[in-house]
Amino acid sequence: MDASNQTQLLLCALRHFGIDVEQCKDKEFLLPGEVRITIGPDGAFHLHRDGQALGRFSDVVRLCTTVQEKALLKKQ
Repeated sequence: MDASNQTQLLLCALRHFGIDVEQCKDKEFLLPGEVRITIGPDGAFHLHRDGQALGRFSDVVRLCTTVQEKALLKKQ
């Protein structure tokens, strides 16, 4: 899948999961809580928080559930 399709897929999934996007630039998405998602050349999603890599995901649903879990941990 090309990057533009991955971008649309990610935006749709984030919206479905109720995850806000603070800023979107090219293949980089900034979320609340210093969370960042980038789309790699291979179409994989890379999750970072506070500059630290948290994982690589090929499944956008798993990515979104992980983002929700990390956000919950940050609130505690």
